[in-house]
Amino acid sequence: MYTLTDNSAFIWQDFGEGAEILRVYADNPHLCIPEKINGKNVLSAGPYCFSEIRRVESYIKKDIPDSGNIVPPDGMCEFCGNYVESVVLPDTVIKIANNAFYNCRNFKTLEAGAALKEAGSDIFMNCTNFSKLCLRHRADVPGGLKQVASRLSSHLDVYFYDNGKIHAMLVFPEYTESYDEIAPAHIFGRNITGEGFRARQCFSDDIPDFRQYDAIFDKASVEESVSVIYKMALGRLMYPFMLEDIPRNKYKDYIKCNQKEIMEILTIERELDALYFICSNQYTDAAGIDSAVSKASQAGWGEGTASLLKWKHEFIEDIRKSRYEF
Repeated sequence: MYTLTDNSAFIWQDFGEGAEILRVYADNPHLCIPEKINGKNVLSAGPYCFSEIRRVESYIKKDIPDSGNIVPPDGMCEFCGNYVESVVLPDTVIKIANNAFYNCRNFKTLEAGAALKEAGSDIFMNCTNFSKLCLRHRADVPGGLKQVASRLSSHLDVYFYDNGKIHAMLVFPEYTESYDEIAPAHIFGRNITGEGFRARQCFSDDIPDFRQYDAIFDKASVEESVSVIYKMALGRLMYPFMLEDIPRNKYKDYIKCNQKEIMEILTIERELDALYFICSNQYTDAAGIDSAVSKASQAGWGEGTASLLKWKHEFIEDIRKSRYEF
């Protein structure tokens, strides 16, 4: 079936209880899928839905036209492959089918609701830039995060939203997996490198287990580089959902011990909110801010330079001065 909306066109099939999206045409690389198509709840993004590879015709009912024979409306193009940058799934979607985003190399951000429970195999294969998942539900509500995160071995930042605001953040670092043959028995030993694998096991009944997650940081902070692991600490401090005192202090100490490198990374990435958080909580000192100011100046980031100098005066120098005033 073929349905045209204001800025998108959909090829879909009827499941009886709902609709599955098979192909999309859009006028920009940021797609927001509606909850209903022709009165049917959208329940699934189908196999190879956003991939340049054509759908497997044996999977499709015969009455659905081949997308290759459809002329897209004026101003729209096929929403697939390298054209795809972000996708917002409605609260009705419960499944992302196999290979849905296969070879979408510019795809960066996925947003979904609590109904999402099933993620097919290889849905993010060759999605080399995908690194951000936004979930429109609290972190203590069962959802599809465990399924989605298990389908991706590269770095993933996850944000939970409550009433439109971020209330929790989790970071799943990259990990690698390899197999060595143990001769002559032809048995293969599995080798996993990186704390990202252990982070993906920190769930209980499809709900993130924050105590388990916080417990892996001791080992992760030793084995992983600062550039890989600093977001785990910073994300938990900025959005401290179910954060206990002992891990809180460990995260604080890690930020303070590596402040210079972290401040420089955040400046290069122009993460102004995170820089403000570190400065306002005095997790850095004057030298750390000066290093970030130098990076901001070199990059021509005027807003960052001005803000950092202001915060140095406001949160570091003024506080230090007040300690010696009687």
